[in-house]
Amino acid sequence: MDLLLIEDDQAYQLAMASHLRQLAAVREVWVADDGEQGLELLASRPVDLVLLDLVLPGLGGLATCRRITTTTTLPVLILTSQEDPLWVQRIWDAGARGYLHKERALAQVALALASLQAGASWWDQKATAALQRSDPPQAIATTDQSERLNGLTQRERQVLACLAAGDNNRAIAQKLGIGEGTVRSHVHVLLQKLQVSNRTQAALIWLAGKRLNEATISCRPSIDGQP
Repeated sequence: MDLLLIEDDQAYQLAMASHLRQLAAVREVWVADDGEQGLELLASRPVDLVLLDLVLPGLGGLATCRRITTTTTLPVLILTSQEDPLWVQRIWDAGARGYLHKERALAQVALALASLQAGASWWDQKATAALQRSDPPQAIATTDQSERLNGLTQRERQVLACLAAGDNNRAIAQKLGIGEGTVRSHVHVLLQKLQVSNRTQAALIWLAGKRLNEATISCRPSIDGQP
């Protein structure tokens, strides 16, 4: 994939761009120092995903995010150290598809990119907790466990069934015919959708709802083989 990194901290920009270029899924990384320059680059070359610093000179990160998400279909992954619930809610409202804390970004960016490229999102545990504390909590569902399960895709339910069966990521990958990295991405999204912090809690929700409306889903590949 081709990426655009918008980051004004030169040291961090260099470190992140260098790390991104080493990832197997990345073809090219364009860099910009502010929102205006980033928008100019977007207008002049094809990009698959934008990594955007929240605190930027000039236009600013939130305004840049809104401009991108309202004029294109590109997924935006916010890079920030901000954990205040109000700011995390604003990031969500601006249309960002993910939040990556700078302290953990180098370790998590590969999974985050895979998640966004697959059409999912990436909100780490601290961001999710911040959204849950926001008033009103517009971004986090407050429905019961059954409704959370109903919000899962077929593949996510298969992965969850495997989790409930006690399978690790390698076993799930073998059963479903997908890669371990894909499994990790699915698990991360599952925890977010179910509003839980670990695999055990997710499995308990599955087991509790299985008798109600999930009896037809099992840990097996889809008939058409699609993820």
